[in-house]
Amino acid sequence: MEESRYSVSRIEEAGRHTSEKIAPAGDEETAHYASQRVHIDEATNKRLFWKINKRILVIMLGTYFCQSMDKGTLGFSSIMGIKTDAKLVGQDYSWLGTILYMGILAGEYPQNFLLQKLPVAKFLAGNVFLWGAVISCSAASKNFGSLMAVRFLLGFFESCVQPTFIILTTMWYTREEQSILTSLWYCMTGVQLMIGGLIAYGVSHYKGGVIFSWQLLFLILGCCTVAWSAVIFFLLPDSPMRAKGFTEEEKVMLVERVRHNETGIQNRKYKRYQVMEALTDSFVWCCVALILVGNLVIGGLGVFSNLIIAAFGFSVLQTQLLNIAQGAVTIIVMLGSAYLSQKTGQTCLIMVIWSVPAVIGTGIILGMKPTSTNAGGLLIAFYCTQFFLAQGNMIISLVSRNIAGQTKKGITLTLTFVGWAVGNMIAPQIFQTSDAPRYTHGFIAHLCIYGVYLLIVVLTRTILMRRNALKRSTAATAVAADTNEAEENRVSHDLAFQDLTDLENPNFRYVY
Repeated sequence: MEESRYSVSRIEEAGRHTSEKIAPAGDEETAHYASQRVHIDEATNKRLFWKINKRILVIMLGTYFCQSMDKGTLGFSSIMGIKTDAKLVGQDYSWLGTILYMGILAGEYPQNFLLQKLPVAKFLAGNVFLWGAVISCSAASKNFGSLMAVRFLLGFFESCVQPTFIILTTMWYTREEQSILTSLWYCMTGVQLMIGGLIAYGVSHYKGGVIFSWQLLFLILGCCTVAWSAVIFFLLPDSPMRAKGFTEEEKVMLVERVRHNETGIQNRKYKRYQVMEALTDSFVWCCVALILVGNLVIGGLGVFSNLIIAAFGFSVLQTQLLNIAQGAVTIIVMLGSAYLSQKTGQTCLIMVIWSVPAVIGTGIILGMKPTSTNAGGLLIAFYCTQFFLAQGNMIISLVSRNIAGQTKKGITLTLTFVGWAVGNMIAPQIFQTSDAPRYTHGFIAHLCIYGVYLLIVVLTRTILMRRNALKRSTAATAVAADTNEAEENRVSHDLAFQDLTDLENPNFRYVY
C-alpha cells in the first residue's frame, strides 16, 4: 500500500509540473534532434535497424565474445594442468573463480559513475584494452598469488561491459527489439565455448615448451582482446547524435525510433532524487535479488562445467571438444528464451518455464552415479541445466526495459551488477573440493536455490502488474471528464527525453 501511494503521487506530480520540467530536465544534445518529430515508415525503420546492427550490434557481440572468452580461460585451463603447474591446493581453484567477481564488485561503482560522465564508446575501448593486457600478463603467472592478482584486475576492468551494453541497447534499440538483442550478446557465452573449446583443444597439444599450455592460451586470447579494443575505439559511436556514417536526417530518425521507450538516451546531470528512488524501489531490489540468486547457480556451472563433465568419464581432449556441443546448447537456449519472451510478451513466465529443465537435469545428476554406460545420459542432463543460463539474459532485459531516468538507471545498474558479482563470488564456493567429483552437496544446494529464485520471479511480476494497473487507473481518472478514448491511445511520448523516472513518468508502462 505504501508503494501504491508513492507511485500515484509521483505520477500526479509529473502531470502537474510537466511544463516546468521540460526545459531543464533533458539532455541538450538529445533535445536538438528530439524536437524534430518525424514519421518513420516500416521500410525506413527496417533499413535503419540493419544499419544500426552493422555499426553497433557487431561491436557489442565481438566485445562480449572477448569478455566471455577471457573470463572462461579458467574453465578451459582447469583440465590443462593449471592445478598442478601452479601448485593449487584445497579451495585455491574455487578462489580463482571467486576473486574475479571481487574485482567486478570493486569496479561496479567507479565504472558506473564514470560511464555516466564519459563518452560511452571510448570508455569501453579503454577498459577492453586494459583487461586484454591483464590476460596477456596472466601468461607470466606461476603460482596462486599471481593468478589471484591478475584475476582481480580482470574482473575490475570487465565490470564495465554489461552496464555499458545496457546503455548502448537503450540508446539505439526499441523496447520490442531489446529482448532478442540482449540475448544475442549473451549468446556469445555459447560461441566462446565452441570456439574456445577448439582453441583450447589445439593448445592442449602444446607440450614441453618454455611456458605451460594454459599460459599460452592466456597469451593468445589476451593479445586478441587488445587488438579488438582498437576496433571499438575507431568504429563504435558514443551516441546516435554523434554517430559518423549517419546523415543528420537519419540521426533525427534514430532518436525518434526510441522515443516510445520512455527511457531516454543520455543525460550527464546527476540527480539525487533519482538515487533515492532507486534505493527505495522494490522492483530494483527484486532485480538485484534475482540476479544474485540466479548466479549462485550460473556462476558455479561456468567455473566447474569441464570438471563436472570430465567426472562423467570423458578424457581431457573429449571434454574440450564437448564444449562445442555445450556452446550450441547455450545459444539455442538463449535465443529460444528471447524469442518466446518477445513473441508472448511474458518474460517472467518464460523465466519460470526455462527453470524446469534445469531442475530436472540437476535431479538426474544427483540421482545417477556415473558409469561407463550412462555417461551420455548424464551429459544430456548437464546440458539441461544450461537452460538456466538464459535467466541472466531475461533479468537484464527486465532492467533495460523497465528503468527510466539516467541517474536512476545508473544506480540500478550498479546495484544489479553488485548482486551479479556477489552471486558469482559465492557460486564457486558451493562446489567444495572435498565433494569432488560428483559435487553432490553443490547440486543439492542448486535445487534449493531454484525454489527461492522462482518465488522472486513471481513477486517481481506481481509488482510490475500492480504498477501498470495504478498508472492506468490514474490516467483514466485524469481524463474521464474530457474523453472516452481508450487509455492506451491516450498515452503520448512527449516526456520521453525529459529524463523522468519510470515511476514519475505517467506515460511509462512496465513490461514483464
